[in-house]
Amino acid sequence: MKRVGTNTRAVKATAVAGAGDRGEQHKATSETQAQKVARQQALLAFLEAGFEDYKLYRDREDEDEVEEYRRAGKLHTYDPDKEPKKRLARVAKLHPPPEHMAEKIKLYTYYVEEDEDDFRIGLYSLIGDEIRV
Repeated sequence: MKRVGTNTRAVKATAVAGAGDRGEQHKATSETQAQKVARQQALLAFLEAGFEDYKLYRDREDEDEVEEYRRAGKLHTYDPDKEPKKRLARVAKLHPPPEHMAEKIKLYTYYVEEDEDDFRIGLYSLIGDEIRV
């Protein structure tokens, strides 16, 4: 019985074809590295913006928050339990989070959209309900 080893021509040809040009391999690695850096920078921007927004919210008094909603005409939508989630959803709109975090934040964007649908703001409030889709 003939033993098939790594010295066969077919195995060598496959190895050479799979190796490709070293320049191409390095280019693919650096593109991956560039994508990784971009992804990390986007994550950092999202986390920094979220943390800054949280600090602003934390330092505010409840009365200030209620007054802001009252001035905007949205006092009926104010819910202290949902407010941090809404604020995070607003940050996510400005600084998109990574995919694994976006799924969890999607529910929070529902709270924001729900409030916007309840009380239309600006010129949008002049449009009749029959036009609304």
